Amino acid sequence: MSDLQLPILEADSDSGVGILNPPPAALSASKPTLLHSGMGVTRVYGLHLISVIFPFSVGLSLFGWRAILVVLLVCLATVAGIVIWRRIGRRGAQLSIIHGLWMASLLAMMLPAHLATARPIGDSPPHLWAILIATGLALAILCWLLGGVGSGRIHPVLVTYLLLVIFFEQTLVPTGILQRNHLVTGDVTDTLPARTVSTGNDPWYAAPLASSHPAIEVDPASHRLWLFTTGTLQPDRSWLSLEGLLRDRMPPLEDLIVAGQPGPIGAASAVGVLIGGLFLLYRGLIDYRIPVLIVLSAGLAFLILPMPVVIREDAPQWRWMVVRDSAVDMATVLTFVNYELLSSPLLFMAFYLATAPAVRPMTRRGRTIYAILVGIGTAVAQLYASVSFGPYLGLLMVSLITPSMDKWFCAKPLV
Repeated sequence: MSDLQLPILEADSDSGVGILNPPPAALSASKPTLLHSGMGVTRVYGLHLISVIFPFSVGLSLFGWRAILVVLLVCLATVAGIVIWRRIGRRGAQLSIIHGLWMASLLAMMLPAHLATARPIGDSPPHLWAILIATGLALAILCWLLGGVGSGRIHPVLVTYLLLVIFFEQTLVPTGILQRNHLVTGDVTDTLPARTVSTGNDPWYAAPLASSHPAIEVDPASHRLWLFTTGTLQPDRSWLSLEGLLRDRMPPLEDLIVAGQPGPIGAASAVGVLIGGLFLLYRGLIDYRIPVLIVLSAGLAFLILPMPVVIREDAPQWRWMVVRDSAVDMATVLTFVNYELLSSPLLFMAFYLATAPAVRPMTRRGRTIYAILVGIGTAVAQLYASVSFGPYLGLLMVSLITPSMDKWFCAKPLV
């Protein structure tokens, strides 16, 4: 066995799952580095790129050709940045084109399709496509600063996206979705002039069609949930209960499970994300414990954390545990948890970002604690910060202590 493979096997001995964190020196060696079950960098990240096809296909159907432009602009800008920065210093030797494409694809999946336009949308400035170019270049710089393949312990995609939130939060809010008779070929920015809010029980695939525009304008479900859980939603009458929110102001759950609501390109359909995640599991590229424990711990945290159960004109009524409130039955509670899990990019984060080998701990016990903390942190961030970027914020906070977890739960060497 070559010297380049031995550190990988030692780090992997406690888990049984391949790890992609080779020592930095190995990446610049003349011999090829085998990162995962005898596969090299190109093979591993090539399989990762294949998994993104599933959520992207759904996003392409819902948001049309502008979704392709978003992916192309971000990927081209990232590759151009990596070509430049890989020539600078020792850190540059750790940068890889295929790894940069994977990072760019993830970031593009987290963005709305309406950014690929030259005209202003609402109150946004014109030439939004320039944000995509700047995003790709910024991602390349962060990959250089935070470390290349296997050496960085902070996910550059998370940092890049949260920087976008700081500077362009309102611009990142998706509000358009194609009608079912204009899938793929429609323009998602050509929406109905008036904001359309779904108040009925008809899912997207059965809603009446509006022939004047290919797309409709809808308040995203994540925004409606955030307004309620933070107590800032204004009731139509003197009060609004949690049951009334779910019954009258939220879309059908089918629109979040299958498709039918505005959202990021890669996170608008839970089914698309799950198929891509199952592909990664089938190929043995990720640890199944991480997404499962993240979803379970986040769901339990949503049941326990304090949140409003009734919003009145004077002040919202907060409860520590909604299942103990006599005004909220168990069916309403479980429905609320489902909306929180499906209206946010939690599933996308759990399968595609939290499982990154450089971010998660190396050992099985460390990954268990890590996943539980990510789930709890995600629930806190969603309820009190934002449903749209709460999962990313929760993952970033927990990933900062991943090196400490590796020290607490040391991997056992083979010999």
